[in-house]
Amino acid sequence: MGLKINKAEIQTSQTMTLQLVGEIDNNSSIVLDREISGIAEGAASAIILDMEKISFISSSGIGVIVKSQNTLKAKGAELTMINLQPQVKRVFEIMQLTPVLNVCESREELDEYLRKIQDRIVEKGTSIYTEQ
Repeated sequence: MGLKINKAEIQTSQTMTLQLVGEIDNNSSIVLDREISGIAEGAASAIILDMEKISFISSSGIGVIVKSQNTLKAKGAELTMINLQPQVKRVFEIMQLTPVLNVCESREELDEYLRKIQDRIVEKGTSIYTEQ
């Protein structure tokens, strides 16, 4: 089926949502990696992967997401996934990655999470990874 990626800036140009449609397999994971890497090279402080229309993810796709999160974290930025389909979420759970990755169940949960990060940065002058 392949993968389609739609970009949408939300609130500021520093937060980019990638709405993903299709499957993240061995071939399409390369495309996703390039897309995320390109955004990460810019000024983005947060990349959100909207996984609502992803029906399948391979080990290569998981590898891209983990690598991307580590790359973004190293530059003080954030990678978050929202709207995971049950079969995709189960793969992350089996691999015991849900405690390590940022996963939000809905747009509302994501908005609350991002608000807390922004408040902490503004009020305390800390990075997104400083403990509260």
